[in-house]
Amino acid sequence: MKKIIILTIMSLALSASTMKMDYVGELSLFGKIADAKVVYDNDGEKYSIKITASGSGIVGKLTNNREYVLQSIGLVKDGVLIPQKYINAEYGKDFKKVKTYTIDYANKKTLVNEYKKERVEVSDFDIIHVRYNVSYKDVETKKEEVLDAIYHDDMISMFFNKKNNLLSMKSNETKRMSALGSEDTQEGVIVKHIKREDDKAIFSVTVEKDYLSGGSKDATFILDDENILYETRIEGILFFGDARA
Repeated sequence: MKKIIILTIMSLALSASTMKMDYVGELSLFGKIADAKVVYDNDGEKYSIKITASGSGIVGKLTNNREYVLQSIGLVKDGVLIPQKYINAEYGKDFKKVKTYTIDYANKKTLVNEYKKERVEVSDFDIIHVRYNVSYKDVETKKEEVLDAIYHDDMISMFFNKKNNLLSMKSNETKRMSALGSEDTQEGVIVKHIKREDDKAIFSVTVEKDYLSGGSKDATFILDDENILYETRIEGILFFGDARA
């Protein structure tokens, strides 16, 4: 199942190297459906951007109240973010899944490691009592993969990395970008500058593979003048209405 994180900024706290933001996600038919927190640390040499999100209401129930943690970790050179690792994790009751992408710039490869632990049902047939005895056990799996490519952004750093010069784009100008995060984004997404409103710039994002079956494949996002993600919005999500954060 594809996951979409949609965020709207609610509060902002700044220090010399740390920025903390709270977001809320909404669906027009259900109201509030998710909460997220973002912590962005940047000391000029290293950076870390960590998003912690969880569903609430009907979405919380549908996802078994799982918590999603996305993290981009890397170096900073001349103000440019250089991702070293991208981590995509899910945590729930009796469930854990962590997928780590490590970018090997020297060998132009990306190492992918996935760890999964989940509780599964096990049944044994009791021939004496003619019944099945049900028990549970934790099953761990590990996968490794090597991508013969490197990506200079992941799905988090892309929105914070000033080197992408999104704010300098002109109206109706388009740019193809790729990022670690899913096979679809690695193949490329089209970012289009729509317009400016006061101190904010509005963009659309098109994933060429329409995985939002039955809905729109376009999303919009807003950056403020500090190149910080302010809001994202997706219209026409199946029959659930419009989503924004």
